[in-house]
Amino acid sequence: MTEDVQMEESPNTSAQEDDTDYVMVHKSDAMDDDEEDVADLQSSLDATVELIKKHQLGGTVQELAHTDVAKVLISDILGEEQCRYSAAAVAIKEQAIYNLTKFYSLTGASEEVVGMLTGEVCGELFKNVTKAKCARVIRQVLDLVCDLLPDNLAVQEVICRQIIEWCTERKRSFLRQRVEAKLATVLYVKEEYVDALKLIDSLLTQLKKLDDKQLLVETHLIESKVHFALHGFQKSKAALTASRTAANSIYVGPRMQASIDLMSGTLHCEEGDYDTAHSYFLEAFEQLDQLDDTERALPCLKYMMLCKTLDALGRALKISAIGGIGAKTTKKDVDLGNIISPKQSLKYGGADVDAMYAIAKAASRRSLEEFESVTNQYLKELQDDMLIKHHLKILHEQLLESNLIRIIEPYSCVEMQHVANLINMPLNTVEKKLSQMILDGKFRGILDQGKGQLHVYEETSGDIAMEKGLEVISNMDAVVTSLFARSQILRTV
Repeated sequence: MTEDVQMEESPNTSAQEDDTDYVMVHKSDAMDDDEEDVADLQSSLDATVELIKKHQLGGTVQELAHTDVAKVLISDILGEEQCRYSAAAVAIKEQAIYNLTKFYSLTGASEEVVGMLTGEVCGELFKNVTKAKCARVIRQVLDLVCDLLPDNLAVQEVICRQIIEWCTERKRSFLRQRVEAKLATVLYVKEEYVDALKLIDSLLTQLKKLDDKQLLVETHLIESKVHFALHGFQKSKAALTASRTAANSIYVGPRMQASIDLMSGTLHCEEGDYDTAHSYFLEAFEQLDQLDDTERALPCLKYMMLCKTLDALGRALKISAIGGIGAKTTKKDVDLGNIISPKQSLKYGGADVDAMYAIAKAASRRSLEEFESVTNQYLKELQDDMLIKHHLKILHEQLLESNLIRIIEPYSCVEMQHVANLINMPLNTVEKKLSQMILDGKFRGILDQGKGQLHVYEETSGDIAMEKGLEVISNMDAVVTSLFARSQILRTV
């Protein structure tokens, strides 16, 4: 079918990498042999471009709203009386749609976007172009709205649902599926995971019948993210594997490949395999860095620094995501030099990188006080990202356990108040943590709450004679069971 066109590389990215790509049509691109045919359309488009640029350079929303941008774009270009649909005229009208979308988004009239696409404004143009071009225009308009209004998720959802309804009425199944994939992404960002999963399950059923690899890659990736947010790690890994399998049979753009690598690194980081996670984050970072997408590359760099820190601490202090703290280690500092290259530090230097450096420094010294101070100082940089926040919380707990064991290690009996004073924490917090560590088997001991004391017992090795005896008994049981089974067979004979 002519409508079956490929998806963009990511839900919130499109071919318009900068404003001039969708607000400006150069005459050399738009003009053909009939230069006079579209000269008036080109001049009208240029006039609206200047008005929008003027607003971007310092104008207010009210000033832009009172201009004739919408009137010129609708009446003079899209609704022009001569009804010209040559290649040059269609290119100009397509750019007029993008400019009109931008005008509506900037002036807070984003609800007009759907009416523009489904009403008479774009109706004549869509009748005179191929279904593939029509689908491309609608998808790019949707991406443009998401780029201009990234925080207005309610508007994005409403526009997606109205476009899906329009596609259903006109039986535009391929376009509908792509808009549904966008809607699933919006629902995921809104944290409406149940609705997102229902939509994804329905969409995957259709896509597997059509074998649309490009959209399968994106949909499985969204599914993986939703399951991960719901803490369904096995389902998340299965969905990511399905996405990688589909991606292996087609060409996947660098942005989509970076998204897949980023999700792979996140899952490995959750499993405590920080070395592998670092390699995936590095792959994602390098691809985004080559595309000069600093906004998405910076989080990857922070994740790389986090993994490098956690991996170094895991090797030196025996700290890991599943417990196992370094009670017996004598190494106080961990070498975390060259955590990122000087080139990366120069290009991406700022509060985010400084925050990760400070965390690495505090963690290497096993200093809880310094660790908490850095966390409070860089609250936005460290707490806004859920992955970093989660692993820093785990690291804080493990550093607390490591420091407590280091304090109580020389004692067989110690007052809990003394331990609380040494670690500079409230008595109730220390008492609760010590009881939790005893129950988790981190060390052997009991709490005497009446006297406010902690009794620590020495670690004893297992009774080898008892272990061997139990092994002999187990083997004898297997032999007797086998002989009994054979005797039963002989009796039947």
